Amino acid sequence: MTTDQEIVEKCLKEGNEHFSELVKRHSNYIYGFMMRLTAGNEMFSEDLTQSTFLRAISYLKSYDPSKEFRSWLATIAINCFRTEFKKNSKYNLEENMEHVASDDKSSSDRDFYKIISILSTEERAILTMKYIYDYKNADIAKVLNMNLNTVKSVIKRSVDKLK
Repeated sequence: MTTDQEIVEKCLKEGNEHFSELVKRHSNYIYGFMMRLTAGNEMFSEDLTQSTFLRAISYLKSYDPSKEFRSWLATIAINCFRTEFKKNSKYNLEENMEHVASDDKSSSDRDFYKIISILSTEERAILTMKYIYDYKNADIAKVLNMNLNTVKSVIKRSVDKLK
């Protein structure tokens, strides 16, 4: 199987038609990540997933092949989320929770999204990376460009908030 780094090299040398393989490999991961960051807003998550891949393809030259592609993509996804969340003033978690409750999602999904909706976007991002995707604290700090102790303190505060 071709590695992500090899596909990136092909994209840079031969053109972006190879990028679709990276989208196939990572779209579910990014979409799931966005669903958690948006507390279950499907339409916003789909838009953010698409924006993430559009930004990734345009910044592909800046990708460092010594690092994991998925982590680089997660960084772009978080930045897309932050940018769109600030721009989109009509995005409201409380309104979103009413939407989530009416969807045909499983009750465990609805419960999860309702629980995390009380967290800030930063807290959701960090807890999602830590407990859903098993990132180490140091990796979270790198991806989010934060101090390691700040990440640890956000994790503790967030967990306390959820109790």
